[in-house]
Amino acid sequence: MANEQREQLKGKGEQLVGQAREAVGHATDDPEQVARGQAQQDRGQAREAAGKVKEKVENAVDDVKKAVTGD
Repeated sequence: MANEQREQLKGKGEQLVGQAREAVGHATDDPEQVARGQAQQDRGQAREAAGKVKEKVENAVDDVKKAVTGD
């Protein structure tokens, strides 16, 4: 599995943990936990997006290499 895909999966995981933390915050009426959960979800979304961008760049570089070498 490529590093880019790992980053995407880590981002998804971070989003899930953030959702759980937010749910616990709502259940316990803890606005600080809710905010932390939302922030963690945001970080996860950013990490996932960065992985997607890296993957697209890597694919574009591979396409250029193939076009130049004729492979």
